[in-house]
Amino acid sequence: MRSSSSRSRAPSAGPLRGERIRLWIVGATLLGLLATAGVRAGHLQLRKAAELRDRAARQHQGQIEILPTRGAIYDRNGRDLALSVPGWSLFADPSALADRPEDLARLAAVLGYTEAEVRRKLRAGGKRFAWLKRGLSPQELSRVREADIPGTGLAQEPLRFYPKRSLAGQVLGFVGADGKGLGGLEFRFDRLLRGREKRVLATRDARGRLLLRNAPDPLEASGGSLVLTIDETLQHIAEEELARAVEASRARGGVAVVVEPGSGEILALAQVPPFNPNDFAASRAEDRKVRAAVDVFEPGSTMKPLFVGLLLDRGKARPGERIFCENGKWPVHGRVIHDHKPHGWLTVEEILRVSSNIGVAKLSERISPEDLYTGYRRLGFGRPTEVELPGESRGILPEPEGWSLMTPKTLAYGQGIGTTALQVVGAFAALANGGQRMRLRLVREVRGPGGETLERAEPEPLEEAFSPATAARLTRILEGVVGPEGTAPQAAVPGFRVAGKTGTAWKVEGGRYNPKKVWASFVGYVPSRAPRLVILVAVDEPTKGPRYGGVVAGPAFREIARRSLAYLGVAPEAPVARAENAPRPGRAERAPASAEAEPGTMPDCRGLTLREAVRVLGRAGLLEEARLLGTGWAAHQDPAPGMRVEPGTRCTVVFRPAFGG
Repeated sequence: MRSSSSRSRAPSAGPLRGERIRLWIVGATLLGLLATAGVRAGHLQLRKAAELRDRAARQHQGQIEILPTRGAIYDRNGRDLALSVPGWSLFADPSALADRPEDLARLAAVLGYTEAEVRRKLRAGGKRFAWLKRGLSPQELSRVREADIPGTGLAQEPLRFYPKRSLAGQVLGFVGADGKGLGGLEFRFDRLLRGREKRVLATRDARGRLLLRNAPDPLEASGGSLVLTIDETLQHIAEEELARAVEASRARGGVAVVVEPGSGEILALAQVPPFNPNDFAASRAEDRKVRAAVDVFEPGSTMKPLFVGLLLDRGKARPGERIFCENGKWPVHGRVIHDHKPHGWLTVEEILRVSSNIGVAKLSERISPEDLYTGYRRLGFGRPTEVELPGESRGILPEPEGWSLMTPKTLAYGQGIGTTALQVVGAFAALANGGQRMRLRLVREVRGPGGETLERAEPEPLEEAFSPATAARLTRILEGVVGPEGTAPQAAVPGFRVAGKTGTAWKVEGGRYNPKKVWASFVGYVPSRAPRLVILVAVDEPTKGPRYGGVVAGPAFREIARRSLAYLGVAPEAPVARAENAPRPGRAERAPASAEAEPGTMPDCRGLTLREAVRVLGRAGLLEEARLLGTGWAAHQDPAPGMRVEPGTRCTVVFRPAFGG
C-alpha cells in the first residue's frame, strides 16, 4: 500500500513545476520587451531629441538671404547721386502654396502676374523659400498686406534709388532686382558697393504667415562708397545745353564731356537721349551704354591740330610757312582730296583756321608712317584711356605695315582712324595743359563701409604728347578758329579767349562714306592761355540746317563754357590789348605773402613758380609729402587752399607753362 500510494503522488509535482517555468519565461520575456522599449524610448528621447526638434523646426522656419545695403555714390562735393532706401519684397513657402490654387490666383491678381508666372517663380526658388517680387511699389505693398495670404511674407530690403533721376544716368549705371550692378560704375565697382548678403530666419506663425527674425537694419550700409570727379552742377549744365543742341539740329543724339586739363578729372559726362536708372527696364540698351567711352567714330578735322603738333614738335613744319592748297581739289594716288572751299596758298596757321584737308594732306608727306603712328599712340589713340567704366573701346589705329600711300594723308585729317570722345578730349587736355597727357578719372575717392578712405586718386601724368613750346604755338593758332574768319565763331565765349577745333565727319556704312550721316563736333579749352576746362560736344546725325561742327556743336560749347566758368567763379579776362608791364595771360597774379599758410594748412600755390611753391610748402611742413607735376606756374592743387592736411596726406600741385601773348 505504501509503495502504490507513493507512486500515485510523484507525477503531480512535474506539471506544477513546468507551469512555473513557463510563467517565469513569459514574464522574463515581457520584462525584456518592456526594457527594450524603455531603452529605445530613452534613446529616442535623449539621443534624437535635437534631430527631431530640428526636423520640426524645418517644417516651420527657413533661412533666406536679404540684399546687402549698397554704399552710396556721391559727386565731388558730397552730393548724393545714388543711395539705398528702405523697400519691401514679397516671398513665399512653395510647399505651403502647392495645393492651394485659390491662393495662387489671389497672388497673381495682387502682383499683376498670371498664375503661370506665379508658379514659375515658386519653382525657381527652393523647397521652402522663393522670392515672388522684390522692390514692391507702394500700391503693391498695400494690396499684399490687405490680402494677407498664408504662406507668404514680407522682407524689408534696401532698394537702389537715384535722387537726381537721369543725371549722369549712364555713368552711374543701374542695379538689378538681385542687387547686382548691371551697368556703369555700379557694375565696375559692384564688389565694393554691394557688400555681403545677410541671412535671416523666416518662421511661420499660427496663421501660416511667414515672419522674419533677426532682420537687419535696411539702411545699415555693408558696402563701400564712391566719391566721383563729376560735379552735379556742371553735369546739369552739360546735359541741358547738349539737349538743346540735339533738339535744335533734330539729331539722333549726342555726347558732351568736360575735363579739368591739369588733373584729368572728368567734371561732366553728358549724353542724349538720357537714361533714368530708376526705371532701367523702360530704356533701350543703346541708351544705357556710355557712348563717350564705347562708340567709335572718325574724328574728322579735330585731328588736324594734333597732327600739325606732331610736325611742329619734330621741326617738320613752321606756323608761318605757306602751302599751296590746289584751289580746293587735289588728285593724288588715284583719289581726289577736296576742301570745303577752294584755297590757294595758305600758311600752316591758316590751314588750321579754315580746316583745309589738302593742306594737312600735303604736310603728311613730311613725316614717316612710323613717326605718325607713334605720335598718335602717344596722344592716346588706338588704346583705351583706362577710365573707370566697363566696356571701354580702344578705338581703331591701323599699324603702319598695313598702310597704303594714301593712309598718312587721310589720317592727317581724321579719316581711317576710329576714336572715342574720351580719347579726343584726353588728347586736347594734353594740348591745354602744356603737352602732358593725363590719365582721365571718374572716381576721386573710394571709401569703406564706415566712411574711411581706402583710396584717393591723384593726378597721374602718362607721357608727354607735345613740348610746352608746341602746345603754346598751337594754342595761339587755334584761337583763330573761333575768330570771325575761322570755322567756329559760334563757339566764342564773351570775355574769354577760346582755343579749339571743329569736326564734321561722315559716317561709314557698308564700307562706304555716307555724306548724309555725320558727327558734328567742337572741342576746345577755355580760358585758352590758362585753361580751366576742356569741353567736347559731339552731335550724332544732325538733320536740320547746316551740319557743320561749328554751327551745330559750337553754340553748345559756348554755353557750357560760359555757365561753367560763372559757376566756378572764373572772372572774365582783361581785354587782349594790355600794357607792357601787365601780367602775361596764362598765369595768375602772384602774391607770395597771401600764399603763406600756417603749418599743417594747405597754402595757396596757384600762380606760383615751382621754386616759390617749394618754399611755401616747406614752411607749411608739407613739402616731404608733396607731389609737384609739370613746369611753369601752378595751375591746379589738391587739397584746396586753407584746408587742414593730416600727417601723411599727399599734396599735389600741377604746373603749366605760361603762354606768352
